[in-house]
Amino acid sequence: MSGPASLVGSDEEELTNYHTPDETGLTKSQKVALIAAWSIVKKDLVTHGRNIFVMFFEEYPQYLDYFDFASGSAGELGENRSLHAHALNVMNFIGTLIDYGLNDPALLKCSLVKLVRNHRKRNVTKEDVGAVGGVIMRYCLKALEQHRTKTLEEAFGAFLGTVAAAFD
Repeated sequence: MSGPASLVGSDEEELTNYHTPDETGLTKSQKVALIAAWSIVKKDLVTHGRNIFVMFFEEYPQYLDYFDFASGSAGELGENRSLHAHALNVMNFIGTLIDYGLNDPALLKCSLVKLVRNHRKRNVTKEDVGAVGGVIMRYCLKALEQHRTKTLEEAFGAFLGTVAAAFD
C-alpha cells in the first residue's frame, strides 16, 4: 500500500528539485556540498583568507594598486595585518552568503546588491570579481582536496558565478 498521492508527488518533486538550480543558481545537492565544505574552511578564516589574497596578488599583481594596504611585493603581503583584516571581512561575507544566503535567496540577493554598491564606488567590474572568484575556487578546492567532488567543484563555480553575475 502506498501513501497519499500528494506525498508521493511531493517526494518525486523533491528528487527532481535536488538537481535543478533554484534562484540562487545552485541545486540542493550543490548547496549541501558547499555548506559542508565551508564548514571546514571557516575553522581558520584568517589563514585561508590571507592565503587566498596572497595567491590573488601573485597571479594578478596589477590589482595591488586597488588596495590601501598594498605596499611591497605580494609575498610581503602575507604578514600585512591590514590584508589579514580585509581577507577576514571577505571570508566572513562569503561565509554569510553560503551559510545563510543559500537557504534564503532574498537575503542572498540583498547581500549581493550591497556588495555591488560598495564595490562600484571603486570601479570594480564583473571581470575583477571573476578573477578573485577564480582564485578563491582554486584555493579552496586545493585546500579541500580530500573532500573534493565533481558536485563541490560545480557548487563553487555556480556560487561564485552568482556573485560575479550580480555585477552585470
